[in-house]
Amino acid sequence: MSLPNEASASVSKSWCSYFLANRLDPQEMPWDDPYVLSGAERNAIQHSIQQFQLGEGSKGRRLLDRGRAHACAVGDPCFSDALALFIKEEQGHSAHLLRFMRGQGVPALSSHWVDSVFRRLRVLAGLELSLRVLVTAEIIAVPYYRALGRATASPLLHAISVRILQDEAAHLRFQSSMLSRLGVARQPALGRFVSRLHRIFLVGTLFVVWVEHGSVFRAAGYGFERFALEALIEFAALESPTSHAFSERLLASRGVSFPSRSEG
Repeated sequence: MSLPNEASASVSKSWCSYFLANRLDPQEMPWDDPYVLSGAERNAIQHSIQQFQLGEGSKGRRLLDRGRAHACAVGDPCFSDALALFIKEEQGHSAHLLRFMRGQGVPALSSHWVDSVFRRLRVLAGLELSLRVLVTAEIIAVPYYRALGRATASPLLHAISVRILQDEAAHLRFQSSMLSRLGVARQPALGRFVSRLHRIFLVGTLFVVWVEHGSVFRAAGYGFERFALEALIEFAALESPTSHAFSERLLASRGVSFPSRSEG
């Protein structure tokens, strides 16, 4: 378990400020867009967008419980607050997708086996492993939403995808910050081992996602190699120390101070 310190608490507080500021972002969606998906477009995205809408809407109860327990243990109350705000932002993505689906007459799913597997993995894991399972989905979401925004001629779906991508860039840096603090006391060799295991899990997940969502990627001109490469680039950025510098710039863009790496 990581040791409590003022720098870690300051990072958590800064992320809370970021998420609250992002909630007030006035960016609007073209909800009055009259475009109706063609039959080919609908066939390409319907099954896929239903799954992502379901996954984005998770309440994350067990993750929040573990986050609160960790926050109490290390004296960093904003750790769990930031986690709750992050989950709220994910639920906002789900709401955007659902509104688009309703406008196109696409029914929502109440369950799906892929979503159930990811939820079960998070149930069985502790806080760090739960976050690693979650961040795997976040990594894959980046190339996915790039593809979804290009898979149809819908201006609304493109706008939703762009907004989600903007948020996901911050989410990955947020989760990198959380994971680095959870593993701060770990021996470097063990840290490298954990990273390799995470990479293996990611690669295995990429094949599952391609089977389930390949129609979206193909409609956007993606092959599996491009999809996998983009996901692995995101994973490398997540594991890189430079992600902290990115977080600092991102928070500063919202007018939020961020402690320097030397403070941690």
